[in-house]
Amino acid sequence: SKDAAANLSKKDLIEYLFRPSFSTAEKVTDISGRGVGLDVVKTKIETLGGTVEVETETGRGSRFYIRLPLTLAIIQALLVMIGEEKYAIQLSSVHKIINITPDDIKTVQKQEVVMYRNSVIPIVRLREVLEVPGGSDADQKVMTLVIVKKGERLTGFIVDRIIGQQEIVQKSLGKYLAGTRVITSATILGDGNVALILDVNALAN
Repeated sequence: SKDAAANLSKKDLIEYLFRPSFSTAEKVTDISGRGVGLDVVKTKIETLGGTVEVETETGRGSRFYIRLPLTLAIIQALLVMIGEEKYAIQLSSVHKIINITPDDIKTVQKQEVVMYRNSVIPIVRLREVLEVPGGSDADQKVMTLVIVKKGERLTGFIVDRIIGQQEIVQKSLGKYLAGTRVITSATILGDGNVALILDVNALAN
């Protein structure tokens, strides 16, 4: 009733915004008037363990605060370019970054290797493994080699370019991509682009 509405506090009035079937529209259209917008928003946020709050001031407007838990892992990563795509390598796995030439690469028992500090280490051409289109490592006179270390084992990954070090938030690939062998997860970069995070162990094997 009008009397009941007049006695509602500001907090109670705001709660009405999120109730199912509540709408401020005067008539129902294809895009409004059915009262499902903010109800769906609040339900989804609470499903994720978050909250939504509203501050409003007559004549000035309203502000919505959405708070979500940051439950994803934050890691330091080395961002690299392979073709036209950005990829991330966990920085704790990176041992050294060096430049090599095609003449530095030898083949031992069908495995390409390079000499590094008097040791023979296998190399992986990420462009080929990831099936990145366009160009070829063979076209480059100088190549960038990211040497990663797992235990006592060293492996070199050929990349096109180093972007730099960055703190990133890992995001699950979801159940549909969970079986991807050489990718562990993904991250959304500051520019809005997505970078896939490489599985160093799988690539080294």
